[in-house]
Amino acid sequence: MSSDSPEKGSFAIMALESGIEYASLEEAPDEPLLVEIVGIRPKDLARISHHFEIDLEDLRDVLDLDERPRLQIEDKFTMIVMRVPVNLMQEDREYSTNPIGIFTNGRDIIVIQNDVVPLRKKRLRQRVRLSTTAAEVIYRWLEIVIHSFETTLDLIEATINATEDRIMTEIYPSQLERFFQLSRDAIFMETSLKANMKVLRRLKRVHVLGRMILDADRLEELEVDLQQQLELSAIYRELIRNAMDAYDSIVSHNLNKVMKTLTSISLLVSVPTLIASVYGMNVDLPLGNDPAAFIVLILVSLCITVPLLMVLRAKGLV
Repeated sequence: MSSDSPEKGSFAIMALESGIEYASLEEAPDEPLLVEIVGIRPKDLARISHHFEIDLEDLRDVLDLDERPRLQIEDKFTMIVMRVPVNLMQEDREYSTNPIGIFTNGRDIIVIQNDVVPLRKKRLRQRVRLSTTAAEVIYRWLEIVIHSFETTLDLIEATINATEDRIMTEIYPSQLERFFQLSRDAIFMETSLKANMKVLRRLKRVHVLGRMILDADRLEELEVDLQQQLELSAIYRELIRNAMDAYDSIVSHNLNKVMKTLTSISLLVSVPTLIASVYGMNVDLPLGNDPAAFIVLILVSLCITVPLLMVLRAKGLV
């Protein structure tokens, strides 16, 4: 296991048959190896390319965050590229998904990740460490890819539920930007799931990777699980769109209520304002010289305003 920190990248090496971990490729014996890289560094790719005779350009393809999922079968190795979600809690992120690469020569297997795959079921990572063949590692990593989408879709659902109560009372769209981000994430994840499905179906159709033969039944089970996540992503995308439409309607409705209330208040204030304006003119008016004129005008204003207030309140306008 590498001692490098995750922020700088990690380089883990394990013998598949014995489960023994090694600090470097030079210390590892001549037996099937599992190599996992998190946080890709050029020097790590160069070491992998030299030791396992894998084309360096193919290894570097995983560095491209726009890399599309694909299955590439060469003479000396097979390359499987899939896309996985990123941590949606990071607000400054530019991508919703990023690529991971799985390389195998039928004996050894290398897994390259740009970042740690978000996963709620930690035991799935432990199962990878318990694998004894390259084929078993592929199955386990396909499970991780599938469940990473399940974890992220659950997070999207929780975010939608958490904001439902808030949007019912908001006048201004403070959550609208968050909904736009969720909508963008859901679209990109659904696109990635569709691309991953194409790779998995081709993998099931080929199922022979050099000297390694994959179990078509297990690949079919994984395909069913991936199809479920694809259907869920479509459902959540539709929920987000409906929530945005409802959000827009609620904001408009709440704004209309505020405008009605302000209009009603303006109407109530206009009555005493009108009376005060008339008696503020510098002309002869009734009660102009009466000492009780001020009290009389106040009472007249109240006699008009109070019934008007009761009518507006009965209609729910105040």
